[in-house]
Amino acid sequence: MNELLAEAGDIFEKKVLSVKDYKRFREIGRQIGNDDLLIYASYDEGMHLRLTEIASKEGNYDWLEPEDED
Repeated sequence: MNELLAEAGDIFEKKVLSVKDYKRFREIGRQIGNDDLLIYASYDEGMHLRLTEIASKEGNYDWLEPEDED
């Protein structure tokens, strides 16, 4: 498994996510190669569902990256 992909998985599986974790996850997504894109996409789906966890701690969604703003 790609080292970046493994790091993305570790971030996704954390019990408590921070904005720093989210930003790193997004940075990895921009660097991931095509061979690992499908697996990253599954982590990305899960991360999207967990954004509310971070927002509840931060009190807002001001930290969202453009790809997550709807």
